Amino acid sequence: MYQDQIIDLIWDNSSPIDSTTMGMLTKAGLRPHALAIGDIPTHVVSKNSGPCVVCIHGRDQSTIELIEVMRSQFGSSLYIVLRLEGAEVDLAVEAVKVGVDDVISADMDCQSRWDKVADLARVRLIKNDSYVFVDETSQHLLALVERVGASEVTALMHGPTGSGKEVLARLTHDFSPRRSGPFIPVNCAALPESLAESLLFGHTRGAFTGATRSTDGFFTQAHGGTLFLDEIGELTLPLQAKLLRAIQEREIIPVGSSESSKVDVRIVAATNLDLRSAIRVGTFREDLYFRVSTFRINVPGLKSRLDDILPLANFFLVKHGSDHKDYQLSPEASSKLLSYAWPGNVRELENVIQRAIVLSSDGSIDSTHLIFDELIAGPETNQIPFGTERSVMESPFDRALRRYETGHSEVQEDSVQTNSELTEASPGLQGAMDANEFRIIVETIKNTRTRKEAADVLGISQRTLRYKIARMREKGISVPKRQSA
Repeated sequence: MYQDQIIDLIWDNSSPIDSTTMGMLTKAGLRPHALAIGDIPTHVVSKNSGPCVVCIHGRDQSTIELIEVMRSQFGSSLYIVLRLEGAEVDLAVEAVKVGVDDVISADMDCQSRWDKVADLARVRLIKNDSYVFVDETSQHLLALVERVGASEVTALMHGPTGSGKEVLARLTHDFSPRRSGPFIPVNCAALPESLAESLLFGHTRGAFTGATRSTDGFFTQAHGGTLFLDEIGELTLPLQAKLLRAIQEREIIPVGSSESSKVDVRIVAATNLDLRSAIRVGTFREDLYFRVSTFRINVPGLKSRLDDILPLANFFLVKHGSDHKDYQLSPEASSKLLSYAWPGNVRELENVIQRAIVLSSDGSIDSTHLIFDELIAGPETNQIPFGTERSVMESPFDRALRRYETGHSEVQEDSVQTNSELTEASPGLQGAMDANEFRIIVETIKNTRTRKEAADVLGISQRTLRYKIARMREKGISVPKRQSA
């Protein structure tokens, strides 16, 4: 689990690490790298993209200046420890003012102290960039991301806009053996079509007008680390073909070059689109889908993680609030946050809290300070009465399928309503077709002894049946168990 995650520690070697200290650091789960004090910022930039511990030994005002620069440059990605040989109280006070996280003096340099440093650094790792893992669903998701991260499989994050897919992609990288390498995020939707290939794979000098020098692309920049392709469904088909080759062959050809070069990159992709529907309409390559979705991680929306809402809200109050005010949610405000459906997910919640901070004059946040995006756009259609059970918050699709699976679907009389609900959840002709297909498959499996027999009755191959069953399970549909043959 994340409690056992090894954390890199950059050690200011003006005070060498003795064997006793090395033993304490290793036991605490810290992996030391001894560097000259002047080389530390460069090392952080080139070798580390995730949180790490930096231990700096106290000297004089130059130490304070270095801490101040590193904190402003790297923010919360560094857990900075000031280690003092003596009782330099003034130096310690100044260091705390400029953002040092911990101070360890010679008489405090013990195993329990370094254990605490490592634990606090790990907490910072899992709280990366506004994601909270309080709800049971989120905790399961974190455990899954950890397992996937430790492997080298290509992963696809699928979930609604604003649900935290990039945060989870970063965690996948941080949990991986590649965590000391770069994490390069790319928003595929923002890539200019004319420059997309060059930005991904690089280009040589003279490859096109304005190419005055050779430039590395995102693949090369991510060498030895992770390349995160957000909104991968927005790539054009020609670029998808070139991306597929790069992933399969682990090599790229820069624009204007005839020679390929090897790259060592792990791919993590994300989308809020239904890529399988995109495959059916011809806007996404099926072979690329299976290449990037070796392990698919479904990221639920905020309404499915009720226990995360208030912890996230409090996190944003601290993140965006004034240092001189103690912001507190009133009971009415808390109830209002919990009763909202959050179509914009975590991103919308952060916006709502920022507005509330602006409107609050004394730090107290009441219900009148909470302005939802739906209210800005028009009538509030996503309110759910506070105290409603989680099951009531299911989509029409989920409710209909749950009734169908448990035998409570009011048989023929309810069939029209059920189809209506399913189509509402998956609008259009395709949604209605999928709903009917799911019912036929479930009913056929119930009335046959093996999956092979079911596939024969349905007139499809066993492979196709397995694929459709996988789709159904991703949507939360329980499929009756049968023998494979």
